[in-house]
Amino acid sequence: MTAIGRPAKFVSVALLSTTGFSLSIMARRSKERRATVVLEHPSVPYETLGGDPVRHVAGHLDEPTGLEPSNPNDLRVEGWAFSQENPVCHVEVWLDGRLLGRAAIGRPRPDVALALGRSAAVLSGFELLVAVPLAHRPQGRAASLQVAILLLDGTTDWWLPRALSLERPPSVAADTGVPSAVASGRSTPATAYRRQGSVAPSDRIRTLWLARGLDKGGSQLRMAEVIAHLGHVGGFTSAVFAAHDGPLRPALEAAGATVRPIPLVPLDDLTGYEKAVTDLSTKMEGKFDLVVGPTVTSFPAVDCAVRLGIPAVLRIGEAEPLRSVVRWVQGPLLHPGVEERARRAVGGASIVWSNSGAAVRTYREDGYAGRFVVLGSGVDVAAARAYRSAASREATRERLGVGPDDRLIVCAATMWKAKGQGVLVSALDRIHRACPRLRCVLIGHSERPYTDAINQFVTDRGLEDAVRILPFSDDLRPWWLAADAAVLLSESESLPAALVEAMAFGLPVLATRVGDIPELIEPGVTGWLCEPSDVGSAMAGLSALAASPMGSLRAMGRAGEQRVARAHDRTQCLERTVEMFHAAVVGRLPRWAES
Repeated sequence: MTAIGRPAKFVSVALLSTTGFSLSIMARRSKERRATVVLEHPSVPYETLGGDPVRHVAGHLDEPTGLEPSNPNDLRVEGWAFSQENPVCHVEVWLDGRLLGRAAIGRPRPDVALALGRSAAVLSGFELLVAVPLAHRPQGRAASLQVAILLLDGTTDWWLPRALSLERPPSVAADTGVPSAVASGRSTPATAYRRQGSVAPSDRIRTLWLARGLDKGGSQLRMAEVIAHLGHVGGFTSAVFAAHDGPLRPALEAAGATVRPIPLVPLDDLTGYEKAVTDLSTKMEGKFDLVVGPTVTSFPAVDCAVRLGIPAVLRIGEAEPLRSVVRWVQGPLLHPGVEERARRAVGGASIVWSNSGAAVRTYREDGYAGRFVVLGSGVDVAAARAYRSAASREATRERLGVGPDDRLIVCAATMWKAKGQGVLVSALDRIHRACPRLRCVLIGHSERPYTDAINQFVTDRGLEDAVRILPFSDDLRPWWLAADAAVLLSESESLPAALVEAMAFGLPVLATRVGDIPELIEPGVTGWLCEPSDVGSAMAGLSALAASPMGSLRAMGRAGEQRVARAHDRTQCLERTVEMFHAAVVGRLPRWAES
């Protein structure tokens, strides 16, 4: 490795558990007094030889092991790194001397916290799922994978290289039912899969939505908002097929939608996928005029629609490749054959709808061809202004338990690892003494075990007065009114609705430089930007927010409010959505998207 200099010497020490738990400690120092320390727990007894994870870096690369060939199209890198006094700032993964990517950090690792006897290590996990570029794949030899741990004091710990054999990616050319054009990567006309006369005429557009679940995540809330608007304007009926029930169901039914449970379509098993899609097709054929996938993992419904000749719209709400999103929401890796079905669905959909140009660029760069349109989330700025005029900010802060001198920041997002709350609380922990009046409220639907890990970290580090964790709320207006700023440290976003809503309430925003967020957040004008999965960058942003005079915060808030009023009016966005659905049914793009 010539790009970055390495420490002169490493000391590598292993911790072995009788239960099979294995750790390694890498200490960046030339000499180390080796001592035997026995730490015991009723379920995990183990022994460590030297090294102290409080003062030095402890860590281990769990995947890839190097013992089996790795798929270069879906290379998964997972592990953990922890040091209490000099925390991990960010983690880089290198392959044969080239930077492969920056790993996401703040992943739950309760096993590590238990083994080390350090509760703060509960957020020590990191992971990266990436496709190795063709130019970086070695020919006829093993690849060298190396992890670099960049620490808060600016130093870097390079871990020992691991030799990898990159296998030939599985071929999908022989998959049953996939035309040769799909197998070769060329787009295939949707008409190749369509059958005529599958849908009877109707005076209403019978619309089917396929959702993974009915929790109150961003995509599901957007789906419910559009369904309610369709019911209001008339001319549509809505049915929602969902694999998992949830708290959103009453709102959908109140909007006139019928909700039906269906089995989850497997995305890691091609045979199971085809069976599930066949079963889904029997439920769809002849019953719907339009199929809508409210999130990219709803592509199986669009695949069915393309095969049946039903117009379809697929919404992409994350500016990350499909394989990464599948990994986040379902766990297993995306089967290559199933991904080819996804490419067919995107290519055959009447419209592929995204709320950001960043997401469109991601999918085009990944070889997806489709009729892409960009339509962002909307907010009712006039209603936000009316609420702020009618309510008392001081009385609201008192009712919510916010002190008059507190600098309150609100993070409204699902408690999910990709939303970056782990990085947020880690950064707050490091600046808490310097900014004692900074208070943060995390509000969102809880995903376990991630929320449990956040709670454990907050408790261990004594941050209960600085960080509050609250469940999802249908009405965030009191919190926006009480707040001084909003924060969102997501690893990936297109353009989050919560950020737009916070700006409509006149709040400056600290957010990560991902998706289309930089088009809305101008540093020093409407807020601050920081790097994703980077504790040091988050600390700098939070410190700047805490030090800003109230006059500056209010000026940034006004600028942000004016910006979303111009570009993200809710009424206009919903009207354009209805026009888009009408256009999809007749096989054209909406007028506002035509160039």
